[in-house]
Amino acid sequence: MGRKKIQIQRITDERNRQVTFTKRKFGLMKKAYELSVLCDCEIALIIFNHSNKLFQYASTDMDKVLLKYTEYNEPHESRTNVDIMETLRKKGFNGCNSPEPDGDDSIDQSPLNDDKYRKNEDLDILFKRYGNCCVTGPDWILPRSGCRQQPKYSQSTPPPPTPLHLSPTSVQTIPL
Repeated sequence: MGRKKIQIQRITDERNRQVTFTKRKFGLMKKAYELSVLCDCEIALIIFNHSNKLFQYASTDMDKVLLKYTEYNEPHESRTNVDIMETLRKKGFNGCNSPEPDGDDSIDQSPLNDDKYRKNEDLDILFKRYGNCCVTGPDWILPRSGCRQQPKYSQSTPPPPTPLHLSPTSVQTIPL
C-alpha cells in the first residue's frame, strides 16, 4: 500500500507547516547521509527556515566542501524550483501531485547492501535519541556546540537498551 500523494504547495496552517518542516528536514538529512555513503560523495546541505534559523548537514567538513564549491570553475548542474517543475512537466508529471520522477519510491536491497542499510537504521536510532543535538558523520558523533538540549529521554530514567548492529567502522561515540 502506497502513501497518499499530497499537493506540493505552501502549508497554510503554521503548526502543520512546522511539523512538516521538522520531519522533512530530518528525511532530507537522512537521504543526504545515505547518498554520501552509498555513492561515496561529499554533500553539504544548508537550510534556513522561515525565521532564518540555520540547519546544516555535511558528509565531511562543511568549510572544506564550501571552499571546494566557491573555487569550482567548471560547468556544473545547478537547479532551482522552476527548473525542477519544468522537468517534471516535460516528463508528464504535474508538479503538485507528482510522484517520484522514476515512478518508484523504493530501492532494491541486495545482500551486498545489508550492512549499509543497518548503518542507516543505526543512524535513525541515534537521530531519534539525540535529535538535533549532535553532529554526525559516517564514523563519529559529536554534540553540537551550544546545544543545551538533553537526549530525548529523561535523566532520571535511562533509555531502554536499544539493540544496535554496529561494526567497528559503523558508528563510534566520542566521550566528552
